[in-house]
Amino acid sequence: MPRIQEQALKAELAKRGFESVSIKRELPGGRIQVEANKLYPVHVEAGEPIYAPVPVSLSVELDTRGRVKSITGDTPTPAAVTDAARYIKTLRDSGQLTSTGEQQSGAGVTHQIERDEQGRQVLRRKRFSIS
Repeated sequence: MPRIQEQALKAELAKRGFESVSIKRELPGGRIQVEANKLYPVHVEAGEPIYAPVPVSLSVELDTRGRVKSITGDTPTPAAVTDAARYIKTLRDSGQLTSTGEQQSGAGVTHQIERDEQGRQVLRRKRFSIS
C-alpha cells in the first residue's frame, strides 16, 4: 500500500475511534488487515464507564477510490475488555492512576483519566515509570 494511502486510511480510522493503527497486510478483494486500539467503554466500578484503548483486529474494505467502504471485526473480544478493566483496577490500586482535577501525588502516577471532546472519561498514559 502506498504511503499516502496508508496515511489516509489511518486518518480515516482515527475519525472512527481507532488509535495506534498498524496495517498488517493487503487481502484479496480490496480488503486490508489492520491491528489497532479502539477506545471502548470499560466498566470498572459503579457509574460512568472509562474509555480505554483495547486491542482489536479488523478488516477494512476500501472502494475503488481508496475510501473506507466497510469495517468488520472492530469490536474487542470480551477477554480484551476484561483485561482492560483489570489493568485500570491495577493502575488505581498501585497509585499509578489519577483523574483530571485530582491532586497528582508523586512520581508513581503514569496514567490519567481525562475528559475528551465528547465528554467521555478516557484513560491516557502520561509518562512511564521505571521501577
